[in-house]
Amino acid sequence: MITEEYCFYPDATRYSEPRSFGLDADRLTWPAPEGHALSAWHIHPQEPARKTCVVHFHGNAQNMTAHALGSYFLAQAGFRLVTFDYRGYGASSGRPTIDGIIADGRTALERAFDLARTAGEPVFGFGQSMGAFCLAHQLPDFPNLAGAILEAGLTSFFDLFTQGFPEMECTVPHRPTTTPLSRSAVPKLFIHGTDDMVVPTGHSRAMYDAAADPKDILILPGVGHIDALESPERQSYVEAIFRFLDGAERR
Repeated sequence: MITEEYCFYPDATRYSEPRSFGLDADRLTWPAPEGHALSAWHIHPQEPARKTCVVHFHGNAQNMTAHALGSYFLAQAGFRLVTFDYRGYGASSGRPTIDGIIADGRTALERAFDLARTAGEPVFGFGQSMGAFCLAHQLPDFPNLAGAILEAGLTSFFDLFTQGFPEMECTVPHRPTTTPLSRSAVPKLFIHGTDDMVVPTGHSRAMYDAAADPKDILILPGVGHIDALESPERQSYVEAIFRFLDGAERR
């Protein structure tokens, strides 16, 4: 039987530090629902700053110090970057659940809006894999989000498991991303690689099809699971993200 506990693979190892990549960062601790606390980084943009705050929703396994390696390029390009750990990941307390990580995503966006308001910047979401799932669920409640990048997202954990293991009973809560995506007018950019062996590309296509406008989708040939930065498609990937972010500044 596949139960909810099989959805999450956190650890507390420290894999990277922003300063090793020439970036200044503040360590933050945010009070969160149910009495636990979330660990976060506010990574300052390198100059010249581009006056946009991006909140990184990281993927499954490990913690933000590993997944931040896939988002440092944003701060290096001048975007303010906020990343955080869901409950039970890294230094965040608590135990992860599907509804719990969705609640933690809400806390992260609320805190990022507070930070960005001081700087007079729009806020943008960047979710990868499980992070795209979590970010999608926030969109109806944050209509003032400047835009959302949803990379290698999943329609639901339930769908992912039942498609991969159809012979096994699955009791994982079904929280489809297609529902909130259909109810949000936040601009969306979906990204997925054709060689993703973790989350099939069809998940992003289904999310895109269900999503309300405005929306766009980028399918990257030969790219695996959230590894575009290490692929021949790196330039196309980065340029598409920068175009989307710069467009969000003007909206």
